[in-house]
Amino acid sequence: MANYSTNEFKSGLKVLLEGDPCSIVENEFVKPGKGQAFNRVRLKNLKTGRVWERT
Repeated sequence: MANYSTNEFKSGLKVLLEGDPCSIVENEFVKPGKGQAFNRVRLKNLKTGRVWERT
């Protein structure tokens, strides 16, 4: 199993998250004016079709 860094995330990448296969729908790198930068990722569960956002 390969390990990915958050800067390697891109749309269409398939990952195993919490035991469920997921596909990255959208990835946004956020640099707020104050505080640390982070990634905002929208994932689609390939089993259920549910889409959710994770930061």
